[in-house]
Amino acid sequence: MDMGRLYISSLKRNIRSKEEIFWSILFPLIMATFFYVTFGSGIDVEQMQKIPVALVSENNTAFETFLDALDGDLLVLTEMEGAQAEEALKNGGVKGIFYSRKEPELTVSASNMNESILEALLEGYLENEQMLTDIGKNNPLKLPAAIAAMTDYREMTQSVNMLGETTDDNIAYFFALVGMTCLFGGFLGMVAAIDMRADQSPLAARRSAAPADRLQMLLAETLACFTVQFFCVCILLLYMYALGISFGKKWILLLPVCVLGSLTGVAYGMFLGGRRMAEGFKIAILVVSSLLMSFLAGLMMGNMKDIVEHHCPVINRINPAALIADAFYSVSVYDNPARYRTNLLLLAAITVLLLAAAWLTLRRERYESI
Repeated sequence: MDMGRLYISSLKRNIRSKEEIFWSILFPLIMATFFYVTFGSGIDVEQMQKIPVALVSENNTAFETFLDALDGDLLVLTEMEGAQAEEALKNGGVKGIFYSRKEPELTVSASNMNESILEALLEGYLENEQMLTDIGKNNPLKLPAAIAAMTDYREMTQSVNMLGETTDDNIAYFFALVGMTCLFGGFLGMVAAIDMRADQSPLAARRSAAPADRLQMLLAETLACFTVQFFCVCILLLYMYALGISFGKKWILLLPVCVLGSLTGVAYGMFLGGRRMAEGFKIAILVVSSLLMSFLAGLMMGNMKDIVEHHCPVINRINPAALIADAFYSVSVYDNPARYRTNLLLLAAITVLLLAAAWLTLRRERYESI
């Protein structure tokens, strides 16, 4: 049997598999609808949470006046000593530390929307520093008005999102949902692997007795599962777009993420499906592990990925759901090509390792009798 016929046969079987299709597309669509109803798609800047920051005073009066003008509006400003501020940043008590030196500086411990806003505020001040200094010397009474004119946080928030359009913190739930959907491709991959183990089902026994090349069967199954899962992920993205979720102007860069993410999910399922365990136990592992990885990526708590980044960043580097969500952030919010490429490379490495382990396990299966 040639590769094309094996692929078409596997593709038809996957499409007819109602339970796997439910987890691959219907459940994510239900979750997307739930998130939309709960959070909505609009960005309400007026209701943005104030950002807690520390100020280490080093007698730059103009910069401190600039920050004071934002205190209570966009920032919650607390003056601290250097060591105290660093400890607060490490524990997550503040999102950044401003140093009011002759050349003001900012220290942050992560790279998300709040930190990006703080960086934009500092950049805005530095660009207008000479003007504010002159006003402070010549006409101090006009300084608050000048600061207010340049620190309209609505405009500042817009500038953070350089190429995308999304700045709502709730977008984290939708990005994590894409990661979960990719991982749910594991259901398709697991069934494919089980159907290649002759000791697991009558269908698998018949297929193992067929004269088809084992490697061709593995490739056909992998491609068929990937095709269905990638199609499901694309449907989810189109549905999100219809709900008003924006993916930015460089949305085309999200397609490689979806390709690798879908392949990772399928590979993970095939890896588990090839193990010598009861089918029910394999399914339980797949469900629990996929939901756990999605939770750590921000599916149930939007800032969970940032919490993990603060305390154990290595988890975010090996969690496919977190890598997928962060790649979406890199394109839609941060416009960070280096971070985008890093996420893709890590995701590709995980995919290759899972596929290699799954294929090696399934190829070397031998049976005395079927």
